[in-house]
Amino acid sequence: MTLGKVAPPRYANFIGRHRDDPSFEVRRAVATALGVIDNDAIAVPVLVHVLARHSRREDFFVQWDAGQSLIAIARRRSPDGVRRRLVELLQEPFGMTVVIAARGLAATGDARGIAKLRDLTAHPDGDVRREAVLALGELVDRGGADAVTRRLTDDNVAVRAAAVYALARMKGAAVVPELRQAVQDALAYERERRRQTGEKPEALERLGIGIFDLRETLQEAITETQTKG
Repeated sequence: MTLGKVAPPRYANFIGRHRDDPSFEVRRAVATALGVIDNDAIAVPVLVHVLARHSRREDFFVQWDAGQSLIAIARRRSPDGVRRRLVELLQEPFGMTVVIAARGLAATGDARGIAKLRDLTAHPDGDVRREAVLALGELVDRGGADAVTRRLTDDNVAVRAAAVYALARMKGAAVVPELRQAVQDALAYERERRRQTGEKPEALERLGIGIFDLRETLQEAITETQTKG
């Protein structure tokens, strides 16, 4: 990150060479540094490459950093070049690549990103659904409220928690009673699923159990509505 801030533009080539480094920390540093160095011609293609790569679970964090850097670049100058590359990524086979690209596209003000995020709330992968819901809440996309509301009964507990927080941002204090009930239902669902699966770690992970604390999420959601109110 520090190198990206202080290095001359030509150092983007040096940084970019480490985009596929075996070290998770190095790959994250590359994704972050390229968002602050002043060499978009090199940085954007490398960041797109990083965002398209998803072979390990830990790659999510590297992809996230790459997405953030692309947003930063788009906001510094005309976003058209970054938008074109993000639109291309919407066709990628990896759901997490697509959801992060859609979030970046939406953050630049492109309606195609919002539309894709709404679609992704019904993606087969619970992790992708969760990130789509959180992104819509972050963007305060009130037009996507119906799609997010449907996730309050998702079969993945983490997606339910994400929907609670997102709806608080979208709808404000008026939705709190609905969110309280949704959390009670989610807690009951979690208890039942724990019983049915025998607390097997792989089953709990698949169901998104233990990623978020539902009660804590509800309190954060209520605080969010009070802040907005």
